[in-house]
Amino acid sequence: MRCILASSCVLFFAMGNIFSGQQPAPATPVPISVTTPASEATPTRIVPGSKLFIEPMDGFESYLSAAILKKKVPVVVVDDRSKADFIVTGSSHVDKAGWAKTIFVSPNPHAEASISIKDARTGNMVFAYNVDKSNAVRANQSTAEACAKHLKEEIEKK
Repeated sequence: MRCILASSCVLFFAMGNIFSGQQPAPATPVPISVTTPASEATPTRIVPGSKLFIEPMDGFESYLSAAILKKKVPVVVVDDRSKADFIVTGSSHVDKAGWAKTIFVSPNPHAEASISIKDARTGNMVFAYNVDKSNAVRANQSTAEACAKHLKEEIEKK
């Protein structure tokens, strides 16, 4: 609609100049620059050897860092946020089995955890994972190892 309106205006003024005997002014090119933010131009990806800083997560960060080492995820966990390439945030929750579940189903708790990893410079999210485990014997350890396993798969993916 705007294009039609703009074309009509240009045609109207051009016709007015022809009928009045005036020469139309030569068109001068106007430089148009389209900029793309650097964060969009180069998508961020976690590469082997990247440095991760794990934010405090009510104790789950120790399970996650241990799982990253156990699963041999090819990253370096650092203890200083300013040295990190990526920041890991997340949460974990464990529901202990109640008496009825303990008797009739299983005494094991239900556990869930989620992590997200953002580029430390741009703030762009580069990885996120959520795990929900029923009847998890070692709840936090099991969910942390699932997060580490999927992080490793993402890093090693071509």
